[in-house]
Amino acid sequence: MTGERVLGGRYRLLSLLGRGGMGEVWRAVDELLDRHVAVKLIRPGRAGSEEVSARFRREARITARLAGHPNVVILHDFGRDDSPGAPGSVYAVMELVSGRSLTAVLRESGPMPVPRAADLVSQAASGLGAAHAAGVVHRDVKPGNLMVVGEGSGGGTVKVLDFGIAAITAATQSRRITQTGQVIGTPLYMPPEQVRGEQVERSGDLYALGTILYQLLTGRPPFHSDNPLAVLRMHLVDTPVAAAELRPEVPAPLSELVASMLAKRPEDRPASAEDVRDRLAPFLPSRTGRPSRPRSLPGPVGPVPVPGTRPYTRAGTTRPETVGPEEPARLLALVEEARAPADTGQFAAAARELRGLLPRLRATFGPDHQDTLRARRQEAYLTGKSGEHRRAVVLLDALLSDLLRVHGARHPETLAVRYYLATNVGRAGDHALAARVHEELVPDLVAVHGPGSERVLTTRLYLAFEVGEAGRPERAVELLEELVPDLTRRLGEDDAATLRALHYHAAYLGHAGRPAEAARRYHALLARYTRVHGAQSEATARIRAHLRQWQDRSRRPGGTPPL
Repeated sequence: MTGERVLGGRYRLLSLLGRGGMGEVWRAVDELLDRHVAVKLIRPGRAGSEEVSARFRREARITARLAGHPNVVILHDFGRDDSPGAPGSVYAVMELVSGRSLTAVLRESGPMPVPRAADLVSQAASGLGAAHAAGVVHRDVKPGNLMVVGEGSGGGTVKVLDFGIAAITAATQSRRITQTGQVIGTPLYMPPEQVRGEQVERSGDLYALGTILYQLLTGRPPFHSDNPLAVLRMHLVDTPVAAAELRPEVPAPLSELVASMLAKRPEDRPASAEDVRDRLAPFLPSRTGRPSRPRSLPGPVGPVPVPGTRPYTRAGTTRPETVGPEEPARLLALVEEARAPADTGQFAAAARELRGLLPRLRATFGPDHQDTLRARRQEAYLTGKSGEHRRAVVLLDALLSDLLRVHGARHPETLAVRYYLATNVGRAGDHALAARVHEELVPDLVAVHGPGSERVLTTRLYLAFEVGEAGRPERAVELLEELVPDLTRRLGEDDAATLRALHYHAAYLGHAGRPAEAARRYHALLARYTRVHGAQSEATARIRAHLRQWQDRSRRPGGTPPL
């Protein structure tokens, strides 16, 4: 291979940056846009089957939508090169970042200070969380796929590498281990389910991240041996020595977090990457001059009068709007405290608590920082959960404007706020506007998650409902006739969402002037509800009542039964 090789007619390879088991990384220039990039070449034959290559392409497309997240290396492009030099090479074009892999950092250090270890892993969790929210699982989280940039300015920024490409690596590892017993790459960070050749989900990424946190805190991986197969067996059956036992200065709650991340069963690990970040927050370094890392997490709305409120504190006193920066870890801990009442159904109280902290978050992190935006999203969501849907609409509409400016329309946070906005607009009574917001949301959800994802199907269901409630039952029927087969294939004929769609379909048939057909649909639906919920359940009783109403309506023209 020479430095004159050009991929895709635009990426000229300049110099080799590194070589590994899967391929090579080159410094290159994008001659179309006149910018330097990094190109990762997967060796011919290592991409495996067409199924694996297709998965790489799918995940690469989704990962590209994470552009702008500070903890993810931006993926610009991908393709396949069939030039005579190395036909069949898959390549990915990424932003060129100047830094060191965490592998190199670990080589030069023993156990890290607790705040630095917590900071590095918190940032990695932020990048993984954003990817998980977009439906991407990394499957090969290890120090070599974490880049530390700008170490001289307060510890550095962590960027997660190789989304999409990691799918090829992980699939190849699992297949080779299960079929031949041969280990590819390092097994030090491999979750038990991957060792067994099973599908690796989000919790597998958290296990691998836990092994890294363990190594940062103790100076060694949780399992190590000269024999790679012995390490794989340890992942399956052994319990590592607690981090606090190896290094007493590790706080007990942090050691417990590491142990939970290294749980053998995926369901025993933390619920999400965001949960990991929340539990790391108390151990982050105190740097008022540098904000903590962002977190990961759906026509403008007309004005809605909202009574003004003054900032609220836990002591019940007011605080001035003009406040100065505070210690970030302490402030984030207060945010977590503020959310606590929601766990017991006190949504309005939790929203008030968060509202009182927003001026302090803006002063400490800035108005566009992810922790500030996330607290605003939580406040708006809890406001809606408390029943104040009109107030929630105002909060969400203002937040959406900022998220579109900061992240764009398809970022996970933006998608979430767009979804919450549509839901609260509908519950506030403006079904036509709610339908429009849902309708605009669906194509972006499809682009990020795929047409068959549960998130897309659920949004389509709410779209049909809002369309029907806005006085367009015929159109609602059309939407539901397209949706029900997709729901049945994806979730099953007895899933709650499928049954709800069938209920809406029958009702809107009646509201569209077809009462006899509505009665027939309810008759068939009653049998299904009886099988799923039992003949005496409240859900079955409601369907039975709708059946009687539409039977009566089909015999005697008159009032239209409610949905």
